Amino acid sequence: MTDLHIPPPAPASSAEQQPGPCTWVQTVGIDDIILTYSSEHWIDPWHDDSVQRWDIGMHFNEEGPGPCFGTIELYVVDHWRSPNIVESLDAISADLCEIGTALYDPELGDLRNDLDEDLALPGKTTIVDRVRMDRRFRGQGLGVYLTGLALDYLSHGAGVIALFPSPLEDQDAPLPPPRPRERPDKAALAAARARLGRAWSRLGFEHYRDGTWILDPGMRTLHDALHQEQQRLQDHRWNVTFTDAVTSGAVMSAGIDKVTMVKSAPHPLPADSTGDS
Repeated sequence: MTDLHIPPPAPASSAEQQPGPCTWVQTVGIDDIILTYSSEHWIDPWHDDSVQRWDIGMHFNEEGPGPCFGTIELYVVDHWRSPNIVESLDAISADLCEIGTALYDPELGDLRNDLDEDLALPGKTTIVDRVRMDRRFRGQGLGVYLTGLALDYLSHGAGVIALFPSPLEDQDAPLPPPRPRERPDKAALAAARARLGRAWSRLGFEHYRDGTWILDPGMRTLHDALHQEQQRLQDHRWNVTFTDAVTSGAVMSAGIDKVTMVKSAPHPLPADSTGDS
């Protein structure tokens, strides 16, 4: 029998090996959003763990957390774990130190008497440091609403919630961003802070002192505000174009390619709720 030599198939070109990105459009609303929470707890007994950082992601539901379109950075302060909270906050950033100085007595390290006496329930202090969100979802109060949900989840209805509204440092920075090193003129700065303050007042925040705004989670203010915001945003819809990223032949997680807001679009029913008829 004669042996036949069959050459191996020619390797496919890189264009043939790598499938093109998959793109699809989905109509989403606030019920399609998932918040993810991440934090670190150092076991080192000498580590100052009185100020705990939480990173919260805003994701669309893709059978779990899908593409991320925003982030929230919060700090939870435990008064009992530090001899001086202001110093602990100062070790993290000047912005947090400024908020801490407004809330705490710099010498004693305790909450200021007038603030402590007015709180409905004692507890930890929660500070909103940064909120970032894809600019295509801004303008409807979605970032404020989702931040309020995270604050309600982490504050457990006790203590005090604080933030410092400040104008944007860059076009992708959200509410409230780090303050720029070179401050704009005083009139523009005051107007920007007032505008951001009005946005946060939708959750019940009120000015306390030195530019710091506070909210008492022990009252029904936050609960009622979240209910109102949920009702207001319930019918908001976005047509989102998702695209799978392909790298070296591997399909990576989906990204957001295009967003179109359609307030009147009905929310799609789940596949199993349409029945067999």
